[in-house]
Amino acid sequence: TVNTDDGSCEASGVALGDPVTDDNCDVDIIDNDAPTAFSVGENMVTWTVIDVHGNATTATQTVVVVDNENPIITGPDDVELSADPGECEATSVDLGVPVTDDNCSVDQTTNDAPSAFPVGSTTVIWTVTDTHGHSATASQNVIVTDDEDPTITAPDDVTVSADAGMCEAASVNLGDPTTDDNCAVDATTNDAPATLDR
Repeated sequence: TVNTDDGSCEASGVALGDPVTDDNCDVDIIDNDAPTAFSVGENMVTWTVIDVHGNATTATQTVVVVDNENPIITGPDDVELSADPGECEATSVDLGVPVTDDNCSVDQTTNDAPSAFPVGSTTVIWTVTDTHGHSATASQNVIVTDDEDPTITAPDDVTVSADAGMCEAASVNLGDPTTDDNCAVDATTNDAPATLDR
């Protein structure tokens, strides 16, 4: 049992050892049908011994080649984009394509990307798996920014009388503005003084 050569899907230069032979007269030829390189999996080698009188016998040897080499993967570049209009997330994001390679062959490449990315940074994990079940991962960041201003509609105008004996009005109920935002409104303020002059 041997491992594949580095960067290859086969094993070369395999030391097969020597068979034990015997003959009542004398052995003339010992040979085998081994290839120069063995592919991954079980490979059958047939040994043949021939004596000096042309009589031949065969024996078999199994060479098992194991792929212990992980695939490699380089994730796509990070993605920076704005949230969808009216939304606090981005959908239909083009992540790009990772670069993958394997000494044998890549079986599949997957990622754990959500269908929608919220505002902020989300890490996407890419996984490549080769034909022999070995895997490797790479990460990619998707950065979504909220570039949309909130909206505000002021309350209706207010008409009030001055406080008794005063030329101003205090504790005026201004009402509430109507606000909205694609993500969330954090605070609503105004510059109204504590008392309003005539």
